[in-house]
Amino acid sequence: MEKRISNIVMLPNLSKNIFGQRIESVANRFIELGCRIGVSKEYTKEYGIPKNCYEFEPESCECDAFLVLGGDGSMIEAAHYTMGTRIPVVGMNFGHLGYLTELAEDDSEELKKLVLGEYEVDERMMLTAEICDGYGNVRTSFTVLNDIVLNNGPVSRMISFDLFADGVKVQTLRADGLIAATPTGSTAYSLSAGGPVIDPRLRGICVTPICAHSLGIRPIVFGEDSQIRILNFYRNSSSVFINADGRDVAEIEEGDVINIRKSSEVFRLIRLRPYGFLSVLDRKLSGRS
Repeated sequence: MEKRISNIVMLPNLSKNIFGQRIESVANRFIELGCRIGVSKEYTKEYGIPKNCYEFEPESCECDAFLVLGGDGSMIEAAHYTMGTRIPVVGMNFGHLGYLTELAEDDSEELKKLVLGEYEVDERMMLTAEICDGYGNVRTSFTVLNDIVLNNGPVSRMISFDLFADGVKVQTLRADGLIAATPTGSTAYSLSAGGPVIDPRLRGICVTPICAHSLGIRPIVFGEDSQIRILNFYRNSSSVFINADGRDVAEIEEGDVINIRKSSEVFRLIRLRPYGFLSVLDRKLSGRS
C-alpha cells in the first residue's frame, strides 16, 4: 500500500489533440473521487485552465503524482520533467501500444486504486552521459531514461572507436554507431538493432553496436555500477553525434571522450496491475494490438 493520491497533476501531450472535453472528462473522474487536479503550464498556455482544475507551478512540486496523457514518448518527456522531484508518474495511454503507460481512458476501477494507494512504485534506472574534452573538462552532459545513441547523423557512414568498461578496453568497434540503453530502453532502438530485452526490474547498462562491421561484435550488458568510456574516434571526415533520449543532440569534437554511468536520478513509475510489462511485451513482439 502506497500513499493515497489526493492531488494529481495532468501532463497532456499537446501533439495528440487531447483537449477540451477529453481533458475535462479525465479531470472530473478524479474530482468525483475527491482529488484536486492540476494541469501543466504548457497546456494552460495553449488551451487555458480546464473547468475545476488549477494551473500547476513546477517550482512548487506540490502534488502527489503526475498523470501523463499520451504514449511512451510522453512518458520519457515526463521523466525529464520530474527529475529531482521524486514525484511518481502514471501514464494514461493516448498513443500506440506502450510499455510504460498503465491506464486507458475508461479505466475507472484502476483510477480508484490509484486514489486509494493500491499501487506499487517501480524505480527505473536512468543513465548519465558526459562529453569531456581532451583535458577532462565536461563540455556537456545528459541524463536519460531510455538510451544514449552515438551515430554520425543523417548520412550513415562507418565510424571507429574504442569501448572501455571500468578502465579495461573491451573492444575496438567499426560500426554505424552505438546504443547505451537502460533496461527500460532495451525495448526501444536497442531492440531494433539486435539488442536483448532486459527485465526493467534488473539494473544494468546494455551496449548495442549499430550495424557492426564484424560478425564477432555482439551486444553486452554491463553491471549497473560500470563506468563506460568511448574514445579514440575515427570518423572518416564525417561528423559524430550523441542523441539523448531522442530529444537532445550534441556533436563530438576531436579528442572528446564520452563517459556513461548510472545516474543518481530514478524515474518513479506507478504500477497498478500485476507486472504488466510481460503481457505488453507478448503483445508487442507478436504484433498484436
